[in-house]
Amino acid sequence: MVESAREDRRPLLVRIDGLAVAAWAVLVVLLGVYWVQQVLRGEEFQRQAENNRQRSVPITAPRGFILDRNGVVLAENEPSFSLLLDRNATKDVGASLSFVASLLGRPLPDLRHRFERGRSTYDFVPVLLDDNLSVAEVGAVEAHALEHPELVIQTTERRIYTQGPATAHLLGHLGEATPEQVAARAGRIRPGDAVGQNGAEAAYQDLLAGTSGLRTFVIDSFGREVAELDKVDPLPGNTLVLNIDLRLQKIADDYFRDKVGAAVAMDPRTGEILAFVSSPAFDPNIFTRRVSKDEWDAILQNEDHPLNNRVLQNVYSPGSVWKAFVAYAALQAGISPAERVTCHGAQTFYGRSFRCHGVHGSVDLPTALQVSCDVYFYTMGKRLGIDALADAARTFGFGRPTGFDVGPEKSGVVPDPEWSAAARKHPWYPGETISVAIGQGPVLVSALQVARAFAALANPDGALPTPHVFRMGEHVKTGDRYAYRPPPRAHVPYGPGVREAIVEGLWRVVNVPGGTAYGVRVPGLDICGKTGSVQVVAQADTKKAHLLPERLRDHGWFAGFAPRDDPKIVVVVFVEHGEHGATAAAPLGARLCEAWLRPAPPPAAPRPADVARGAAPAEAGRDGT
Repeated sequence: MVESAREDRRPLLVRIDGLAVAAWAVLVVLLGVYWVQQVLRGEEFQRQAENNRQRSVPITAPRGFILDRNGVVLAENEPSFSLLLDRNATKDVGASLSFVASLLGRPLPDLRHRFERGRSTYDFVPVLLDDNLSVAEVGAVEAHALEHPELVIQTTERRIYTQGPATAHLLGHLGEATPEQVAARAGRIRPGDAVGQNGAEAAYQDLLAGTSGLRTFVIDSFGREVAELDKVDPLPGNTLVLNIDLRLQKIADDYFRDKVGAAVAMDPRTGEILAFVSSPAFDPNIFTRRVSKDEWDAILQNEDHPLNNRVLQNVYSPGSVWKAFVAYAALQAGISPAERVTCHGAQTFYGRSFRCHGVHGSVDLPTALQVSCDVYFYTMGKRLGIDALADAARTFGFGRPTGFDVGPEKSGVVPDPEWSAAARKHPWYPGETISVAIGQGPVLVSALQVARAFAALANPDGALPTPHVFRMGEHVKTGDRYAYRPPPRAHVPYGPGVREAIVEGLWRVVNVPGGTAYGVRVPGLDICGKTGSVQVVAQADTKKAHLLPERLRDHGWFAGFAPRDDPKIVVVVFVEHGEHGATAAAPLGARLCEAWLRPAPPPAAPRPADVARGAAPAEAGRDGT
C-alpha cells in the first residue's frame, strides 16, 4: 500500500525543463534584438530620434512708419538691445538671474517675474529678461560672455515717437498684448507681442504690424537646436500717412504748454483732421520700454489726468458756442432773423431771474450772436421748447459719435424729456430749457463734435463730414497705395436764408467792433466764429471770477471757420478754467486759421555771393532776395 501512494514526478520535471529552455530561448532572442537595435543600428536610430521634432519660431515684422501729410516722420523704429536667457546653456537659472541683477542693477524679483512670465513650453526658446539695454550694459554683458554663455544679446527694434507728447493722444503708444487682444486677433498676434494700445497705433494695428516671418528648427529630445530647416522673412508693416499737419500741431501744442484743454483743426470739406491736441499729454516713448514705478505714479497722480483724451473722451457744456445751433432751430421754426429782443441785462422766466453778461438793448439774431446776448437766446429757448432744441442739436450730429477713425469717443448728452425720465428718473422742468438755450445745464459735447457741427455751418450745402486722420497707406514692398474712402455724408437742411443769417452773425463776432472775438481778427481772412464761457460753479457775481481758485473758474471755448465765402479750415479750442473764450481760446483759433491759410514762405535761397561770404539764408533774405 505504501508503494501505491507514491507519485511518479518525472513527467512534471520534464515539463519544467521544457519551460526553462523556452524562457532562455526567448531571453536570448530579446537580447539579440536589443543588440541589433542598439549596437548595429544605434547610430541610425539616434539620428532619427534627433530629427523627429520640428518647431517654428515667429520673426516679428518691422512696424510701419507713421508720417504727417507732408511726409514728416512722426513714429519710426530704432535699433534696440534685449537680454535673453538660454536655459539650455545654464546649469542654475537662479544663479544666472542673480548675476544679471547685480551686473545691471535690476531688482531680482522683477527678473524672476519676467522669467516666469516669458517661460516657453520649449526649452530651446530663450526667455526675455530685459529690453532697451544701453550700450554700456550691452558691453558689460558681453564682457562676461565666457563665464555666462547663457546670456544672449539680441538686436531688436524700439518704437520712437519723434514729437514726444505733442502727438501722444493722436498716435497712442505700444504695449504688450493683453489676453483679450490676443483672442480678438487670433493668429495675427501672439502673447508678448507689442501692439497699439490706443490712438492711431491701435486703430491701424493690422496695417502697421506687417506679417511675421517664420524660422523652422530641428530640435532633439532634450530641446536643443540641431539645425535650421527653413526661414521665411517677415513682411514689414505699411507706412501710415496721416492728415495731420505738423506745423499746426506744434502751434497748438506750444499754446497749451501751460494750459489744460483741447484743440482740433479740420478741413470742413473733407473731414481731414489737420491738428489734434489734448493737454496735458504724456511722453509715449516711456511705454516703449519698462515704465518705472515712479514714472507710472507721476502719471496717475497728476491732477490734470494726462492720459485723458480731451478731444474725444471728455465732454463739457458747450457754453455760448451752442447759440449757433439754437439760432438754427429758431430760423428753421420760421422766426425771422430781423426779429428783435430787448436785453436789459437780465430776464425773468418761470419766476426766476436769468442774467446776461451785459446790457445789449434791442438786438436781432446776427447781433445777438455778435455780442453773445444771453437774453435773446433765453427768449428763443422758451419759445421753441426743449424738443425743438434737441432736434436741432441732433441734426448737427450731437448726442452720438462722429465716426472718427481713431476712437473711442463719447457720445455726449442732448437732453430732452425722454432722456430726463430715463437718466434722472424725474420729468424735465421748463426752467432747464432756459439754461440749455445758452449751452449750460445737462447738455454735454466733445470738442470733435463741435468741430464737425461747425463744418456743417461752414459748408454751403450743410455737409456733415466724417472726421478722419487716415490719409494714405503705402506698402513698402509692393508700392501699393490705398487712400481713405469716406462714408456717405449726412447733410444739415437749410431753409432759405438760414445759413446766411447764422454765418453773418459768426462773421461779426470776429470782424465787427463789439464782437466778442474782435480782438483776434486777422484782416483779410474773414474768420467766422463763436466764443463761449462755461460756468463751473454758481457765482453770485461774475465780476469776481478772477478771485476764485483756478479750478473753480469758467471754461473757455472758441469755434470757427475761415474764410467766410470759401471755408477751408474749422478750428475748435477749449481751455479748462480759462475764464473767457475770447481771451483764452480765440487767440489760438485765429493763429491756426492764419497758419493754414497763409503758410510762412520757405526760407529764401542764398545768393552765390552770400554763400561765398558765409552768410546764412535768413541774412540773405533781409537783403531783399
